[in-house]
Amino acid sequence: MDLRGGFLGQSWHSFFGHFLAIFTIVVWGSTFSATKALLEDFAPAEILFIRFALAYIFLALLCHKSIAFERGKKELLFIGAGLSGSCLYFLLENIALTLTNASNASLLVAINPITTALLLRLFFGKKFGRFFVLGFVIVFVGISLVVFNGNFSVQISPLGDMLCILAGLVWSVYTIILERLFSAYRGSNPIAMTRRIFFYGLIFTLPFALYQSGILGGILNGFLNGENFGANLSAISESSRYLKPSNLANLLFLGLVASALCYLSWNACLKRLGTLKASAYIYAIPVVGVFIATITLGEPLTPYLIIGGILTLLGLFVSQK
Repeated sequence: MDLRGGFLGQSWHSFFGHFLAIFTIVVWGSTFSATKALLEDFAPAEILFIRFALAYIFLALLCHKSIAFERGKKELLFIGAGLSGSCLYFLLENIALTLTNASNASLLVAINPITTALLLRLFFGKKFGRFFVLGFVIVFVGISLVVFNGNFSVQISPLGDMLCILAGLVWSVYTIILERLFSAYRGSNPIAMTRRIFFYGLIFTLPFALYQSGILGGILNGFLNGENFGANLSAISESSRYLKPSNLANLLFLGLVASALCYLSWNACLKRLGTLKASAYIYAIPVVGVFIATITLGEPLTPYLIIGGILTLLGLFVSQK
């Protein structure tokens, strides 16, 4: 009886982890369209800062508990998580998209699970089985069919492609740091932990947001050249772009759902499934993004998308063995 209860408990624990992973990946796969729409009125770093500011406020309202600041390695883990997962990853990805095409970016960022596995193997001695590698190969073929959609001409952009690979590597570092955080703060409130990560993410993102919005340049010109920098501040203070219904909806979606809720669900998923199994779900993000685009933007659903989607799901299933 105890064995059955233990088995059922473990099965539910694992099932709920997979459910959280699917929910997170579906939402994250939908963020590309929302971000693309916002880029008409906001700079990339502005969007990043606003979404995490909204997420931070939302989590603060959900939970008033906080984790005491500590000196040494424990606090460095929070700082590293904020820098990697809430700042550098998104900045590198956004910059890369200005230098390379979306197809290259989708493929290169999607290799994150294998880079995570290699880092775990290199620094922590964790092994990954042949099914994980086989799943990666199947997924890579599937993603290639989806993102190229029958047009297999590849345009190499060395700098942009390297930034995409670096973005995937940064997310791998973030995932590994989270595992260290879970171990160091076992039993701590997950909302308070996520909020601390966002706090450092906001600190690191703020200078980029000020620069891209023109505020930093306006302030420097004002001090150095005696110019009136009020005009440079108008972009950030202009309320019309915030009150535009589509912009408001997209900002709330990115901040409350894609950041606050999904970072919580992803962290919980990592705890239940482990780093390798959870990271494999990252494979599905570009596929979800393409299929969401066919629904929201009316893009055609071709045989390449269908076959590629099936292969991606098959590879994801194989990698979980």
